[in-house]
Amino acid sequence: MKGRPRVLLGVSGGIAAYKSAEIVRGLVERNAEVRVAMTRAAREFVAPLTFAVLSRHEVYLEVFGSGNLPAVDHVELADWTDLLLVAPATAHTIARLANGLADDFLTTYALVHRGPILIAPAMETRMWEHAATRRNLELLGARGARFVGPGRGFLASGREGPGRMAEPAGIVDEALALASSSRRDLEGLRVLVTAGPTRERLDPVRFVSNRSSGRMGYALAESARDRGARVTLLSGPTGLVRPEGLRFVAFESSADLENLLAAEFPECDVLAMAAAVADFIPEASRQRLHREDGERRVRLTPGRDLVAGLAPFRRNQTVVAFAAETDDLETGGRRKMEKKNADLVVVNDVGRSDVGFDSAENEILLIAREGPAERVSRRSKREIADRIWDAVVRVRTSAEPALRSPRDDGD
Repeated sequence: MKGRPRVLLGVSGGIAAYKSAEIVRGLVERNAEVRVAMTRAAREFVAPLTFAVLSRHEVYLEVFGSGNLPAVDHVELADWTDLLLVAPATAHTIARLANGLADDFLTTYALVHRGPILIAPAMETRMWEHAATRRNLELLGARGARFVGPGRGFLASGREGPGRMAEPAGIVDEALALASSSRRDLEGLRVLVTAGPTRERLDPVRFVSNRSSGRMGYALAESARDRGARVTLLSGPTGLVRPEGLRFVAFESSADLENLLAAEFPECDVLAMAAAVADFIPEASRQRLHREDGERRVRLTPGRDLVAGLAPFRRNQTVVAFAAETDDLETGGRRKMEKKNADLVVVNDVGRSDVGFDSAENEILLIAREGPAERVSRRSKREIADRIWDAVVRVRTSAEPALRSPRDDGD
């Protein structure tokens, strides 16, 4: 972000919409540039003219224009915006955002927005606590959205409970902090991210794999893309939606990944090795194994350490390794750092069932060569990814001059 923070405020149709005027006023008073988009339901609570006066700009109402307003290029608007703030966010609007609907200006814009998103939920308690709403919030959080509130208080129904929109002053504080962190500090860097599991062939129809979902690697790739990097994502079989705006290459086995790394690593500036690579490779049978043949013993051969194997290709690249530990996380992580000659190690506690594998959230220990280890508490994997890239930027900034800028193609 350069200059004044630029915020697009999406106002949806709840009684808390009247508080959105205070949000606009607070943002403008703190030197932010503000545009406002309103859903049809929001216009039943507050007139667009209110937001036009406070923001000093026309309000976005329809994708194809409305009244005297021409159609707006929402892609061009996305290039302008540092932060998408949705306040209030009703249960209906949250559901539309989570499921990728594009049935009005706000939800259509959300699909082209590539910066941070801050959501201020506001609804009745039973709606807030409903399983569908919880699932929609989880989907948005997994894609990197942040949330402020809701708080507890009196609601439109007259009942008291959770679901009341956070206070405007608090929303303004959160919005400006997030907009200011919308940075392009990886601009021009060539980032290589690996993600997901490997599959090692056992016979023509079976394979040995692991529990990696690929979510952490995908979050890293998307975060790096949003921070200006040219990203290549090497992905094992995950079932996840392929991210846009980056180069994607699929692999199956650890041998496939090893070959890809040999080709891709020399051309990158940063490697984030988030893929869960097989520690042991089974001896594969050319014929299908049949139960009727009785007990079988499968020979397991230790797999190659793919990060350590990159040593011959190593120049000035920054290498981020991942470690899966169950006991002393820091000791295990520092041991991996030396073994793999990594600049940064991300340690996961795989003994926990509430984060990591099969979860949209994670909790990690970040270990750099200099300074104490940094514990990052439980949060969405996109937020974890942001913290990892923050650490990469610190490592590169404190390193030799050759590491502080992208390498020339002629090196």
